[in-house]
Amino acid sequence: MLSGDTSRLRAVMVGGVVVVVGLAALATVPTLDAAAQSWPSEGAAVTTSPVIGAVGDMACDPSDPHFKEGKGTSTGCAEDTVSGLMLADTSLVAVLGLGDFQYSCGDPADYAVSYNPTWGRLDPVMDPVAGNHEYQTGKDAFGKTCPRDNTTAQSYFSHFGAAAHPATGGHFSFDLGTWHLVALNGNCARTGVGGCSASSPQTTWLKQDLAATRQPCVAAFWHQPLFTGTHEDGSAYRAWWKVLYAAHADVVLNAHIHDFQRYPALDPSGNPDPTRGITEYVVGTGGEGFTEFVSTIKPKPVIHLQRFGYLRIRLNASGWRAKFIDSTGAVADTSTGTCHG
Repeated sequence: MLSGDTSRLRAVMVGGVVVVVGLAALATVPTLDAAAQSWPSEGAAVTTSPVIGAVGDMACDPSDPHFKEGKGTSTGCAEDTVSGLMLADTSLVAVLGLGDFQYSCGDPADYAVSYNPTWGRLDPVMDPVAGNHEYQTGKDAFGKTCPRDNTTAQSYFSHFGAAAHPATGGHFSFDLGTWHLVALNGNCARTGVGGCSASSPQTTWLKQDLAATRQPCVAAFWHQPLFTGTHEDGSAYRAWWKVLYAAHADVVLNAHIHDFQRYPALDPSGNPDPTRGITEYVVGTGGEGFTEFVSTIKPKPVIHLQRFGYLRIRLNASGWRAKFIDSTGAVADTSTGTCHG
């Protein structure tokens, strides 16, 4: 378990000089190459009610017709707009990157053109988890060959370095204020991940990690959701939900589905449980595109939005206040919750 902080300071090399930055300072720090960043372990003075952002499915493929030299359109490649909004939100002390950072398959050349000039500006405060596109192999949607080392998401781990925790296969945890945040790698069958089943090494680690924390509030984040609002099967993550539910966890944050969804407090079977249930947010709205929502799928979210944007969460001492900020800067959804303790 990593020690926690709310200032989320990062040591960053700028012009050969190490400077320490939080998000409030990033507007004055030039875009950095991943190799020029130094990622210390989380640890600094704890303050009250830190504010974080969460989003996934970010930078589109430069071959995408919506890319338009990075300007994007109303229905795709909005990474510059959304990342710019988050960069301007100087209250954020951390960004939970919910996976699929660079479409279609994390090619370093695509990172350089699409991700780095936009979302890369936030890398110094990014806590990333791997999405499925970080592991994509073969040909992408535009006929380009994906990096061969995507079998182990090596391009992703190389880009984010220590922040992605390659030594564990991408799972880690840290504390912010009174909250314990757990990051997991939902690419269950991939080499080095540790699986997602009830008896898998990653799930065993999750049980041990949750048993060790004394924080009254718990949130977990990974890429693929259990409850999707689509025909996609998320049942591989029910074992994690059962572990989190037994540990009285409060929030799960996912992406993968390209929209915003907020669910009521649910048990692992999808039944409403206002007393012990976990609130799931799907925030696959970082700019790549939109996914069709299926209104007949159950459980149903409280709200569903096909808009680009990000989730802003204030982690209070005994609960949370969340706002979904859409790409116009408007607050499109608000929610609150109380921690189970």
